[in-house]
Amino acid sequence: MLKKAIISSLLLSSSFMTMAEEDNHLHETDLQPWRIGAEIFLNDHIFEADFGDLGGGAFATDDPGIDSNVDNGAFEPGNWLQFQPLGQLQFWDGDEWTTTMPNGEYINVLDALDKTVRIDGNGTSGGAAVIGEIEANGGIHTHIDFSLLDASNNQNGSQGAYSVELKLFESAANSDVSVSYAAKPVVIVFNQGLEEEEFEHAVEALEHPHGAAEYNDMSGTLSIQEVEAFGIHYKVKLQNQGNFLFQLIEAEEVHEEDEHDHE
Repeated sequence: MLKKAIISSLLLSSSFMTMAEEDNHLHETDLQPWRIGAEIFLNDHIFEADFGDLGGGAFATDDPGIDSNVDNGAFEPGNWLQFQPLGQLQFWDGDEWTTTMPNGEYINVLDALDKTVRIDGNGTSGGAAVIGEIEANGGIHTHIDFSLLDASNNQNGSQGAYSVELKLFESAANSDVSVSYAAKPVVIVFNQGLEEEEFEHAVEALEHPHGAAEYNDMSGTLSIQEVEAFGIHYKVKLQNQGNFLFQLIEAEEVHEEDEHDHE
């Protein structure tokens, strides 16, 4: 029961915690993935887009684009590159990130096969989104469409920032079985009507939700100094199982005197 409680409290944020050691985010650029063996690597892990951009209009965008880095490592020609949505849509209300949408907002992803994948505050539906087919040189350069809709299913949305988390993977054509995948998720943060300074504040809050989280690339362990479950605070350690799954291996209750020791 304890493990389930702690894991449940981590579901919304654990994927972001693995990025706590990342200090150099490019943000305003295309995704530039490459493949080595069965792993996909990325030029960054947090990307910014704007629902008010000129190309998409007030509530849609086809940014960020996907432009693979063939020089670093090519994909398999004829395979598909895909996004698998993870978790829930998050909204920046000016103070914190939350899965509660002011007006039932959700994001639709229109993929290369004209299939719609929905991401809302409760989760996702529609399966994976196909980005496109790998070209003969092992590369891909394309865009897919994101749109923001409200509870009335109209393109509309409350002012703020919206964040989605996506697993990037490669499969054979007409398959959703991965042959390579990115160990860390792609996080896309969309601006909806915020001034640049406030939007960057939202991105910063998303980047560092747990300043005391540390990921050890050699051992594959994620250490978090404090996480709350049912009103009790714990220091936890998780083991990377691959395919973006973490197993809780240690949990130690943090007492008030322990917290003072860290101040």
